[in-house]
Amino acid sequence: MNIVGKDNIPNPPIDFILSHFDSSSGQFPCKMMTFRSNGQFTVNTKQEILKRCEQSDFKDCRINAYPETIVKEGMLIQAPNFVFVDLDLGNFDNDINKLNKVKNSTLRKMEQMHGSHPTLSWTGNGYHIYLPINVSVLDNEYVFSKDKFPKLFSLKGKYSQYFVSEAFMQYAEDFFTSGRADPNHRPKYKTCLIRIPDTFNSKCLNRGLSLEDSKVRILQKWDGKRIDGDAITHEFLIWLIRQEINLNNSSSNRSNPTKKNRTRYLGTGESHHQDKSSFRIEWIERLLQIPIDDQRKYCLWRIISPYLLNVKHISEAETAKTMEKWLYQCSHLKKLDFEPRIKIYGIIKGNKGFKPISYSKLKDENEELYLFLQKKNLENISK
Repeated sequence: MNIVGKDNIPNPPIDFILSHFDSSSGQFPCKMMTFRSNGQFTVNTKQEILKRCEQSDFKDCRINAYPETIVKEGMLIQAPNFVFVDLDLGNFDNDINKLNKVKNSTLRKMEQMHGSHPTLSWTGNGYHIYLPINVSVLDNEYVFSKDKFPKLFSLKGKYSQYFVSEAFMQYAEDFFTSGRADPNHRPKYKTCLIRIPDTFNSKCLNRGLSLEDSKVRILQKWDGKRIDGDAITHEFLIWLIRQEINLNNSSSNRSNPTKKNRTRYLGTGESHHQDKSSFRIEWIERLLQIPIDDQRKYCLWRIISPYLLNVKHISEAETAKTMEKWLYQCSHLKKLDFEPRIKIYGIIKGNKGFKPISYSKLKDENEELYLFLQKKNLENISK
């Protein structure tokens, strides 16, 4: 039985939704699914999408943001250029005010960082946010190679069955929402299904809501500007390195249970026991006195934060003050491209007890920064 009559047949904005998707192999063929389908099926034209919506009485019509062909000759060819944020009302105790607070902060973060104006839709059970970005195929870049993160992408790792680009999709959602997105929403290329606007959510209909209240509605339209994704891929790379370090530290502690009773301070090669607050790593102390115009984010999370928190054992509040003071000095050389308090807060809260990189290992991990510090004569006090 049809739930819509001849006078109120929906007119889904297929062209608008497809405009969000960008693929080197074209938009079609792609996958979609509906209330009447048994899983996903292939569609090849806009007309076929609309026909399938009609056959399903416009209920639960979803389309994949990525094309069916993502791999060619064994190589991933599809970039993770569509960020999908899912904010489910049920995860906020069905409190619309709590949900709106996170929705607003997510949109504000996108605006502040990238000047973006994404699509916002109401699904009947929460919000979807669609943010198209310009980004490369990460798996094909050396710095994102799975070989560099063997713990994360091993057969027993958290992302064993993922492309690196798919891990990025999930990271981006967590990043913009500060981890408040639906925990059950783990987008991948094959599962990135978005609800087509002006179709109906069957869960709402089953609760007895009207057609109008069950309709997927666009609340804000994307402005058509695909933002540069370099800033967030940089954040993602930092996150990957941090996760790999944490996994290595965890494995090391499990294999050597006495290790937790001593602290090794990277950069000196010395082991110490109790009184750690007076310990100094001179090259990092010197760095804190020198403003720099690049590599500020890297210095914060890889050097300064772990040094202050886990070597000097300074409180989070004092660590934040020291980092903010250093960034203020750096901003006189070159304006920051991020909001310092948000960045500092995220780095401190994400700290898992790892130590700063040693000066000798810095050369391999970040040669550009290493050479810069050499010019500043920090190598003479690296011990």
